[in-house]
Amino acid sequence: MRTGPADSTTAAVGEVGRRIIIVIGDGNIDIASRQQEWEHSHYLLRGNPAGFGQHAALEPPVTKKTLSELDVNKIFHNPKLRHDINFDPDLHFRPNLDGEKGKIKAEKHNAFYELMQIQLYHVLTNREGFHNQYGNTDWCLPATLRAIRGILETLVPQRDRPSVEETFNVDLLMQQFYKGVADLPKLSQWVSQFLKCHCAPMRDWWVDEMATQISVGDQEGDVAKLVLGIRNLLGVLEAMKLDVANHQIKCLRSFLIQDTISFEQKFFLRKIALGKVNVGQAHTWLRNARSLPDIGFVAQSKDNFWDFMKALVHLILHPTNTPYPDTFVWDTERLYKLNADIADMIKLEICMQLFHTLQADSRRQVAWRMACDDTPVTSTVASPSTRPASPADNSIPSPPDPVLPSPSDFLSIRASGCHRRYSHLEDNAVTSSFPSPRSSPLSLASTPDHAPSPLCLSMPSVDTSPHVRSSLQAILSSSNSPDRWSILAPDLALQILRSTTANLTRLPQDEIELASYLSNTGSGPYRDAERKVLVQLCPVLRKLVDLYMPLTCTQLFDAAIRQKSTTSTQDCGVKEEIEDIATRIAHIGVLHWHIWADLLYQGNPEDVTPTS
Repeated sequence: MRTGPADSTTAAVGEVGRRIIIVIGDGNIDIASRQQEWEHSHYLLRGNPAGFGQHAALEPPVTKKTLSELDVNKIFHNPKLRHDINFDPDLHFRPNLDGEKGKIKAEKHNAFYELMQIQLYHVLTNREGFHNQYGNTDWCLPATLRAIRGILETLVPQRDRPSVEETFNVDLLMQQFYKGVADLPKLSQWVSQFLKCHCAPMRDWWVDEMATQISVGDQEGDVAKLVLGIRNLLGVLEAMKLDVANHQIKCLRSFLIQDTISFEQKFFLRKIALGKVNVGQAHTWLRNARSLPDIGFVAQSKDNFWDFMKALVHLILHPTNTPYPDTFVWDTERLYKLNADIADMIKLEICMQLFHTLQADSRRQVAWRMACDDTPVTSTVASPSTRPASPADNSIPSPPDPVLPSPSDFLSIRASGCHRRYSHLEDNAVTSSFPSPRSSPLSLASTPDHAPSPLCLSMPSVDTSPHVRSSLQAILSSSNSPDRWSILAPDLALQILRSTTANLTRLPQDEIELASYLSNTGSGPYRDAERKVLVQLCPVLRKLVDLYMPLTCTQLFDAAIRQKSTTSTQDCGVKEEIEDIATRIAHIGVLHWHIWADLLYQGNPEDVTPTS
């Protein structure tokens, strides 16, 4: 920032002839107009150098060190990444700002750039005093310039590195900055042109924005905009590093997948030799699988594979308080997700069982009411609306007098199965002098030659289960809370009751019962729903396992991912959800068996020895 030499604060601001503004948090500190606030800040700087110095050595948010895990060598030797790539076709790096750790990381980033604004404010308003106070001590700006240089050197080919070293001579740049002759707009334009030669075209707008912010911030003395430009520069460099790393993952994917078994066996043998993998625990877990309840797997071979699959399904269904076996160290998140998805299916099945129960009760009540309503329908009563409205209508024959029912009519109705009958009217069975049955009342004064066929009122036979299930899923999607089932149980009970003709007065009782069934995994309805899900899941899982076992890792990846792509779990039915869960379990189980069968499961854990 070319501000000219400054012997004092007044000289610095006067020579430049412009206002220097710093934005911290939500407020603006205008240096030229709010001299008193500057004096207070200046006092803090000079009066508490120890506290200021503690923060002066903060590391920039993005450095060569923080991005080192994106180097191709680190990618190639990252065991978890190499395992995860088997299950995620879209696996890629991105800035991790999720959850509590991401929040803490963002706060640290903001704190660093706010500190940079404060430091730049002090150095621009009292450059000589700032330099005398700290001399060559590293502070935010030189530390950031070194970080930029280090990242650039990892992004460009060897032939361009001398240009980076020459341009980002940090010692020279800081001398120019302290003397007020640093040409930041020229530096930002060089960086802009240089980055555009190496970054993806989609990043060009970001590079241009960065260069503009630094140039405008320097020309207008806007410290906040200057810092924002530097922040965007580091953001662009991080994005470029991520682009390169993700491209390398894409190129290496096939090799990394195909080499999974060999790589992980060698890796775990070294860990076992160091005592970092509890093979005894995993071996005991599999041995205990023989005593687990049968879930439909019938062993067809002499090895322990189907015992392993049964143990895996039980491990997913009923996780204990103890950690998963160490052999599943990189599948823990997938197993937890499977457990949550199957639990959702079971609880949704409980809701559907309640719906079917209420629906059946409603139909029985309707049938009972119809049976009790035994008023015969063999007579009609003329409506006033059908009588002649004027003498001119006398030409139309008047309807015959209604026939009163006899006691035998009631007896015949009760003896016919307690259903209300409606006689079919046929032209050849009833003689009528009326022009049309639509415009005149009906009379059964004459007796048909044969008994009429009964018509029974009943509930519609259309299956509304898919619609009810979709409506319950929509309610569940409104919450991401881990306790959403207990929170939304009243809403689910209301929706279920509204989907039937049952009386709404039973809603409080249904809410209590549904909440109890959903929260108690040992209840009868929960166990019934779990058995129903397993009855549907196991045949599909068995079929997929038989299909996947002879495949190589690459073929297994292609088959499982292709199956997942054809089974979208959003707004899908039970069949699609079952296929999705079975595919995920089969993929995890088959790959895990290929890695650990010869290593551990089919032998004595004490015989496991490292290989060269």
